[in-house]
Amino acid sequence: MPAHPFQPPETDPPRKPPPPVAPGSPLRAVLAGLAVDIGGTALLSMIVTVLYALQLHGQGLPEGAIREAMAHMPHDSALSVGATLLGALLSVAGGYVCARVARRDEFRIGLAMAAVSCVAGLLLGGADEAADMTALFALTGVACNLLGVKYGAERNRRARAPSGPAKDAPTP
Repeated sequence: MPAHPFQPPETDPPRKPPPPVAPGSPLRAVLAGLAVDIGGTALLSMIVTVLYALQLHGQGLPEGAIREAMAHMPHDSALSVGATLLGALLSVAGGYVCARVARRDEFRIGLAMAAVSCVAGLLLGGADEAADMTALFALTGVACNLLGVKYGAERNRRARAPSGPAKDAPTP
C-alpha cells in the first residue's frame, strides 16, 4: 500500500547550475560570424535578384530588357533599400555570433572577423559600383559587425555574472 495519501511527494534534490561554457576557438568564432554575415548576405542577394526579376517580368518587359535592368538595379528602389537594411542586420548578427562563440577577447576576434568580412565584401561585390559607394558599404559593414560584437560581449558578461537576488525583491 502506498504512503499516506495526503503526504506531499518527495522533492528532487536541488539541481546544480550547468557548468560554464568554455570559450570557443577564435578561428571557429570568426568562421561562424562570417557564415552568418557573408552566407546570409549571399542568400539575401539571391532572393533580392529573383524578386527584382519577378517584379520586372510582372511589368511586362521582354527578356532582353529584364537582363539589362538586372545589371543596373537602382539603389533608391524600395527593394534595394530593404536589402541594404537586411544586409546590415545580417552583419550585426554575424558580429553577435562571433562574440558569443568566442566568449573571450570578443572585440579583438570580432575586429578580425570584420576585417575579413570587409575584404571579402570588397572582393566579391562592388565591381560595377562607384568606389565611394563600395567604400561606404564596406565601412558600414565593419560598423555593423562591431555593433553585433558589442551586443554579444554584453550578453557574455551577463552570462558570466553570478545571479543574485532580484533588485526589487523584498528583504526577508
